[in-house]
Amino acid sequence: MAQDAKTTIICVSANGKTTSTSETAARRMLVATAEGLVDFRRETVESPWQRQAEMLLPGHHVSALVYDEQTDLLFAGLHFQGGLLVSADQGKSWEARNNGLQSEHVYSLLVQHVGDQTILNLGTEPVMFYRSFDLGKSWTAYPSCTQVEGTEHWFFPRSQPHIKHIASHPSEPETIYICVEQGDLLRTEDGGNSWTSINAMERPDDKFRRDQHRVTFFRDDASEIFFTTGIGLYHTTDRGNSWERLTDTSHPCAYPDPFFVHPRKELLFMVGAGMNPNPNWGAEGTAYPKFMISTDHGKSWAVSMDGMADPIRGNLEVAAMHDSPEGGVELFTGSACGELYTSKDEAKSWQHISESLPAMSKGPHFRHFLPPEERAAYEEKLRALNAFA
Repeated sequence: MAQDAKTTIICVSANGKTTSTSETAARRMLVATAEGLVDFRRETVESPWQRQAEMLLPGHHVSALVYDEQTDLLFAGLHFQGGLLVSADQGKSWEARNNGLQSEHVYSLLVQHVGDQTILNLGTEPVMFYRSFDLGKSWTAYPSCTQVEGTEHWFFPRSQPHIKHIASHPSEPETIYICVEQGDLLRTEDGGNSWTSINAMERPDDKFRRDQHRVTFFRDDASEIFFTTGIGLYHTTDRGNSWERLTDTSHPCAYPDPFFVHPRKELLFMVGAGMNPNPNWGAEGTAYPKFMISTDHGKSWAVSMDGMADPIRGNLEVAAMHDSPEGGVELFTGSACGELYTSKDEAKSWQHISESLPAMSKGPHFRHFLPPEERAAYEEKLRALNAFA
């Protein structure tokens, strides 16, 4: 399919940009996997997505993928090694932009536009927050994010704590939230120079200490946030100074992560596992993931997975939402066992795009579902990279 010089690209990745918009329905989609980027194209909004033969960035586990419409650049953050790669030709060629990064294990990425300036925000494992004001050619570290109270309690099994997600509302670009997994939710109001621990949601009986996943703003209100964690969903209307807990670990979506706000309707979408990562994931071959909807602002949730396997193999680890006048709201979600689904009717029904992709996974989560020999080989590879204990 011929491509225009500047084509809207839907990006599906664990920790990159999960929402996008365009005037016409997108004709291209890039899916981040543990083995590179899978390229899909379609002729029209009604056409099926067709996988392209060539894998982009083969051999790289892409953690965070962002297509920036204003600069027409693709940014790919890599797990474990490789740092940030940038493409100016929509994925045909890439260059590394890591000057100033202390770690090349990129976990999360946020692109901001402030006036005429493009600002990149990047989070790594181990925890460090960076900003770039020259499209990644140089990076400035903001180490005060590691100098808040309680860092001695930060912990992540078999590896190190990391910045799982970065969020900032467009109306307040210097107010940034970072989710440290596991460790804390931090907020800066001065672009990263100083940070405050936002921990009012914590309770003494929490199963995990501050297992923070994702911050999602409610439309145009910078004060209202939905916050997914390893122990459930929270909601605030005062920037996180106080929280209402909406779900807990007894919920069908006990371990939520991706979260979306419908751009026009009173409709919320939440995705996650039915249990936290544990040996049962591998033993049972599934984390019993759920794609759920709420029509009452998160107070109650219903499973909305018609057309998906029940249960889905592995876990739903990635998701994206694209909106256009031509195609409406389109949803996408992919699993750690290579199944990719789409919905064009607000999650009422789902269709397979592919059943045989490489794993779509946050970090090494997908290893739980590998056969024993493959899992052992993969974990040994991570040990060689000093990425696994």
